[in-house]
Amino acid sequence: MQHVSVPVILVVIGALVVVLAVLYTTRQFVVARRLGGFECSLWRRGVVGRDAWQLGLMRYGLDSLRWYRAFSLRIRPEVTVRRRDIVDLERRTVPATVDGLEDYELIDLRTTDGARTRLLVGRSSAAGLLAWLEAAPAGSVVRGID
Repeated sequence: MQHVSVPVILVVIGALVVVLAVLYTTRQFVVARRLGGFECSLWRRGVVGRDAWQLGLMRYGLDSLRWYRAFSLRIRPEVTVRRRDIVDLERRTVPATVDGLEDYELIDLRTTDGARTRLLVGRSSAAGLLAWLEAAPAGSVVRGID
């Protein structure tokens, strides 16, 4: 059996790190460059089993909200909420913890199946999200938007 030298192993490890960095950067660029995207933290179960806020990017399309986790190589959204499934919305303002920063809006979306999706977004992003919900096709009713 031949011995592999240490420099060869280090080159292979370095190449893998570079490939992963390129994949991550490409994924971030592809997700962020599409229109209708804004920073959004989502309350969901974490890797270790606890519920926690996870940073990501929310995008609204014609009929759904799609949330992509910030630090992931996955191309597809982690969470999708269809506009027609949203039946109730609650929101409240969360003051900024540092002077000069924008306040946040905590938005609870409830869907027809009883699921609850909690979002933490900046006030300007919340205004855009509420406008998107209000622009639903005729016949759609979402309570809590006023």
